[in-house]
Amino acid sequence: MHIITGLLLAGLAGMKKNGAANDSVQVPRFTTGPVQTAHVLPGRLRLRVPSLKDNETGRQVVVERMSRIEGVESVAVTAVSGSVVIRYLEGLVEPALLFAALVRLLELDEEMEAARDPILTRELRNLGDSVNRAVHEKTGGLIDLWSSLMILLAGVGVRNMARDPTRAFPAGFSLVWWGLSSLRSRR
Repeated sequence: MHIITGLLLAGLAGMKKNGAANDSVQVPRFTTGPVQTAHVLPGRLRLRVPSLKDNETGRQVVVERMSRIEGVESVAVTAVSGSVVIRYLEGLVEPALLFAALVRLLELDEEMEAARDPILTRELRNLGDSVNRAVHEKTGGLIDLWSSLMILLAGVGVRNMARDPTRAFPAGFSLVWWGLSSLRSRR
């Protein structure tokens, strides 16, 4: 189930029949991504939406359509920061429902669902790719970093098996297998 669909259903399920809210439903605390939760106070929700910065049309649509939701008292969007402040009546509408409605309104469902790589993972991948390219260029295309590491791994395994075939059985054969398997899978 999609995150936003789940939030909408949770927000609707959190409503009691007489219109009073159930305290078990909360707003997701996203600090990164296309919609970020700045703060949630009773009767007030503030979200950051970077795509609304310098986007007059988007801001107008948000104010106009979010104001139509029953229980919403006011909606204000700041052009400079992309901040959306929604004042609402606590007993009539859940903040999670407002969050989900804003995401749906701006059609950010897929972007919210997209997997995000942590910065460290992305930078390590870039570093590995850079070193890989440097080794490839330095050797004139003969070898790259990944194949050299696999050959080195297989070589260490063969050396361990040659030194002491009885003790090196798991480590030596494992290293050779990993090295050869990795070389085959890179093709």
